[in-house]
Amino acid sequence: MTSPSAPSEGTRLAAPRVVHRAGESALLAEYPDTASVLAAAAAVQALDPPHLVDLVPAETTLLLSGTAARDLDSLRALLDHLPAPGEEQSAGTERSIGVVYDGEDLTEVAELLGLSPDALIAAHTGATWTAAFGGFAPGFAYLVPGDVPDASDVVSAQTNGSGSPGPPWDVPRRAEPRTAVPAGAVGLAARYCGIYPRSSPGGWQLIGRTEAELFDTARTPPALLTPGTRVRFTAQRAVSRLSATTSALARARSEAAAVPSRLARRRGARAVPLEDARPALEVLAPGQLLLLQDGGRAGQGAIGVSTSGAFDRGALVRADVAVGNSPRAAVLESLWGPVRLRALVPTVVAVSGAPGTLTVHRTDPEVGELELEPAEAQDHAIALDPQDVLVIGPPTEGLRRLLAIRGGVRGVRRTTADPGPGASAGASTGASTGASAESGAVLGSLSRDTLSGLGPAPLEAGDVLLIGPVHGLDAVPDRAPGPTGAERESEQEHASGADERSPSAEAPSLRIRVHAGPRDELLGSEALDALTSTQWTVRGDSDRIGVRLDGPALPVPEGAGSLPSEATVPGAIQVPPSGLPVVFGPDHPSTGGYPVLAVVTRAGLDLLAQAAPGSTVRFVPAG
Repeated sequence: MTSPSAPSEGTRLAAPRVVHRAGESALLAEYPDTASVLAAAAAVQALDPPHLVDLVPAETTLLLSGTAARDLDSLRALLDHLPAPGEEQSAGTERSIGVVYDGEDLTEVAELLGLSPDALIAAHTGATWTAAFGGFAPGFAYLVPGDVPDASDVVSAQTNGSGSPGPPWDVPRRAEPRTAVPAGAVGLAARYCGIYPRSSPGGWQLIGRTEAELFDTARTPPALLTPGTRVRFTAQRAVSRLSATTSALARARSEAAAVPSRLARRRGARAVPLEDARPALEVLAPGQLLLLQDGGRAGQGAIGVSTSGAFDRGALVRADVAVGNSPRAAVLESLWGPVRLRALVPTVVAVSGAPGTLTVHRTDPEVGELELEPAEAQDHAIALDPQDVLVIGPPTEGLRRLLAIRGGVRGVRRTTADPGPGASAGASTGASTGASAESGAVLGSLSRDTLSGLGPAPLEAGDVLLIGPVHGLDAVPDRAPGPTGAERESEQEHASGADERSPSAEAPSLRIRVHAGPRDELLGSEALDALTSTQWTVRGDSDRIGVRLDGPALPVPEGAGSLPSEATVPGAIQVPPSGLPVVFGPDHPSTGGYPVLAVVTRAGLDLLAQAAPGSTVRFVPAG
């Protein structure tokens, strides 16, 4: 691997080797090495094109996501004529990170590289590492080595990718991944060095640990190591090796001591102040899973943060428009249900997404109950009085129902007291007692990312939803406007799929449009033909991270089952070595090492958001 310095040819950078389409509005450009990727990324960032939504570098590729398909031509032209970044733009930040080299795998890794443990430490601290790209988890950076100085105790003087003496750094992952790697662990794997920003499963070889805080949402930028950052490690001595429990307690004490200053920073940086919010609805029963979701947190894939946001984006827009909110304001996303909510103030709500019943138990006996059948309950504004109880029934078809509240959800107030034994059954717990805490936007969004844990936690009984001011909003329409062009396409696909169902089928069959690529050539036409000619079944372990499919395994040519990690997009159809495809949802990892055969259209992804286990899916070319 070449040293990650910024190359240039005269006043312009060399064009990418090849550019692939990656869905409706994204391109994946290939470069010869990481240095070229980082130079191109710096040049694009300096230009800051208005139609660019996200820019995600990886080992040998750069992903550019636009706002719409019309942006693809201009993005491609931009890549072909990039001016070389100036010295300041390409220099990057430098960080020094202290490491206690007492990792469980230190001795084994040293033996693998033909070194003594001391020689490995000397080589690791002597190298200049560069953050090439993010992924795996927010704040996790894949570091690549640059020049390594000579060391007298390096017994195997081999040459790394930059032509400098030093170990090759090609360390295999553990045969059996650990179920929990502690936060701050420093590891090596497959030519990379990485630091775990939080406790998580992992298979990297651990050589040490650091107290550096890799990711903090109150910091700008939140990731300590962004692409292009140069890192030097320094060896630190520990008085004694802490046990996992002692280390966790020490970290907890450190975190607790920092809470007051962090809260102050968060209040200052909050995009939408909760001081302007007011209580509107209390959760009596959340159903199987009740999340806050909005338009997501786009533009941060380079630091390992996926877009997240509502899975069914069309339903998000329709629900918001139905109550007069701006499109993509935060709503509640319910999985299965039923959900019970009590109004605390006069308000207006609307439900969209999967069809199902809607019931309002009125406090005024003269008004009576409101019971709406699935067809009547969709995209229809409903006024609630204080103490009215709203029941969102389970979907009669599909998975997810979205509830918008006039004013838009701004946050959630939680009580730390036990809500009481009746709360899980939907009984009233009365006014909240005990200490309470408010959760607001994280990195500009209220969306709960189920992979990274960013955003407010799943809602529970006793939680109170806070909404924004209602003045200045659009008037509440009698009915939400009809679907957009993309949503009409979605409905047409749904109808077409329904026509193809056999009379005995219990679950709907969906026709989902896809754009081939970016790795269709790598996997071959046989794999693409098999993808579009197979009727796939949605598995029960599907979730917001990915829709997993069952069917005959796709053919995976030898050597095509993995590739250097590269950025992915929502709707990417990743093909692991098993040959069973996974369609990435909104909470997908920002980078991955399995090839992507095709990408589902935005309208198709809305359909998959409602694909219950057992549903059948056919993929068709988008044209």
